[in-house]
Amino acid sequence: MPIQLIADSCCDVTPAMKRLLGLSIASLNITVGEEHYRDDESLNTLALIAKMKACKTPPTTACPTPEEYAALMRQERESFVITLSSKLSGSYNAACVGRQLALEENPDLRIHVFDSESAAAGETRIALFLRDLIDAGMDFDSIVEKTTASIATMKTHFVLEDLSHLVKNGRISKAAGLLGTMLNIRPIMGENGHGEIIPLEKVRGTANAMRRLVEIVASETAQAAGLTLVLSYCNCLERAQELKKMFLSQCSAIKEVIMVPTNGISTVYADDGGIVVAF
Repeated sequence: MPIQLIADSCCDVTPAMKRLLGLSIASLNITVGEEHYRDDESLNTLALIAKMKACKTPPTTACPTPEEYAALMRQERESFVITLSSKLSGSYNAACVGRQLALEENPDLRIHVFDSESAAAGETRIALFLRDLIDAGMDFDSIVEKTTASIATMKTHFVLEDLSHLVKNGRISKAAGLLGTMLNIRPIMGENGHGEIIPLEKVRGTANAMRRLVEIVASETAQAAGLTLVLSYCNCLERAQELKKMFLSQCSAIKEVIMVPTNGISTVYADDGGIVVAF
């Protein structure tokens, strides 16, 4: 029997990638003002961006229910599940409860839930890593061990083009947001190794921020080799294409860059023009 892959919908994949990975998706839900959206293939992210820009209040999200996870887990004897960082969402906890529900009905199931300690491109990178191990015929326990080790060393960075959601969510003051917009400030954000978002640097101008992001990745991968970097982009294909060229030419450790547009939840996080990279 095949080992199935399950991820929440913050795992950025195109329909073609979803089929290639054999990936089942547990969809999160998004609320913007009075509008409710399900983060699945029917969601128009451009319309979502427009709605978020027009709304005075920040968007909210809701994770899949435990039963939604359990229903997917029941489909195969062995399952790997990838979720948003448990520091950012209740998706991981919901998946763990779903696992218990599925095991209570069928104790013979084998299910492991991975806290990605990341989001967006980070989840995608884990899904690609898992698929390679599964296709190589590795046994369940060895896959858990290798993937857990990979997550522990993975880094996720992102650059924000729009500060409005940080203001709306109370992360920065209105005055700081206005000043940042006037000064063309672009925050480069990262995670602390445990899935919590932290600021890395503030750079003036988008082009400078992108160049600095490449420099940071080059520095952090200087002692590595043969890495795959996943790049999620929110409504900024040309920027993503240029970044891909920069990563491949300036980061000797990066052997491959996989680009993928943000799905709904990642669009909420990254916002219009945002970039997320995981490596």
